[in-house]
Amino acid sequence: MNKGYVGALIAGAMLVSATAAQAAVHRVYPGDSIQAAINIAEPGDTVLVEPGEYRESDNGRYGLRIQTDNIRLIGKVKKGRGEDGKVRLIVNQDQETGVYAAPSDCDYDVKDDTPEGAECRSRALQGFYIRGFTVEDFPKNGIQTRWVDGFEFVRNESARNGYDNGNGIYPTLSANGLVRNNVSYGSTDTAMWIAGSENVRVIGNELHDSVIGFEITVSNNVTVIQNEIYNNTIGVGLFHPNGAGNPTLPVMANWVIEHNDVYDNNRENDAPPGSLQGNLPQGIGILLSGVSDHVIAKNNVEGNGYVGIAVLGWCTGLGILDPTKCAEPPLKASPGSTNNLVAQNYVFDNGNAPPANAQLPPSDILYAQPLEQLFGFETGGNCFQKNKPKNGFVSVSIDAFSGTSDELPT
Repeated sequence: MNKGYVGALIAGAMLVSATAAQAAVHRVYPGDSIQAAINIAEPGDTVLVEPGEYRESDNGRYGLRIQTDNIRLIGKVKKGRGEDGKVRLIVNQDQETGVYAAPSDCDYDVKDDTPEGAECRSRALQGFYIRGFTVEDFPKNGIQTRWVDGFEFVRNESARNGYDNGNGIYPTLSANGLVRNNVSYGSTDTAMWIAGSENVRVIGNELHDSVIGFEITVSNNVTVIQNEIYNNTIGVGLFHPNGAGNPTLPVMANWVIEHNDVYDNNRENDAPPGSLQGNLPQGIGILLSGVSDHVIAKNNVEGNGYVGIAVLGWCTGLGILDPTKCAEPPLKASPGSTNNLVAQNYVFDNGNAPPANAQLPPSDILYAQPLEQLFGFETGGNCFQKNKPKNGFVSVSIDAFSGTSDELPT
């Protein structure tokens, strides 16, 4: 073997060992400040928190604020002890978001498409890991990243966060992330929302008792598998860029929704009246509206009172009887849904309890883009294949020119 190559391997191993040796563990006990430990942590350090209740002070709008690269924030959960075994971060006074990771001076209300946002993006936080935290009662968001490259949310709980028209678990304007085995509930917006982000895997989460269980907007390459989503107003929402505050991306494709259980999403909508969320009808399992080049496959979709899986144009979804929705407010992108694949889903017992003001036919699978067709927007390329049980579900397709039928595009 080449001696120079061996020498390089040894030198690399020594560098890794030295880096690992330099990383510190900062232990936090009940009565201590988690934020104080975060503030002294260096890149690569771990903040290890013992079970207990923590109410942080002097953080302004945040429970915990992370602005150092590669911080590992770990709650040392003790199983079998119920609430006593959890690491509970509880809102204190006027705090708004529970855990917020972003570069310094980059608050959650800084817009990405401003000079301030561009500056934040240019110095994105490199790496953030959080595990084992229960975050409770923050009115805006539970756990949020913004301008973070490389993040992991693992086995956390967001409990009634985002009840002031906010969200539970909320990676936004971030990239290269894993969101795995979390529980989120109690939001008047979305239990878990991937927004303005790229290359994110969402695996094995439990999302319930919110207006929207899981949502994607303005993102690219998001894989969503083996999640349990139930008792929301809408189970899964895949929405047009006008449904988000983030600017569009050059590519917003490849959202793969597979092997999820999406059931009994019939919860009454308690979002603020007049908001986008407040206008959503209850009882839809998976709603794709005004987005293209995505896959909905091999999911179990049952017991949703209005529609199991709906593929709609954005204008049609906003209000089929109001054609002005295609013009106001100005569209950020075409409102048509194109080139989506809906295949091999098990859809059963949906559409049996539609809301009183339902404007579209209740069904297991619904396809409708009449307003987009009338306005000349592209709507083609959608494909419905091998959904089950064969000949055992109700499908409705609405075409602006040929009317309504039970034949879906294939």
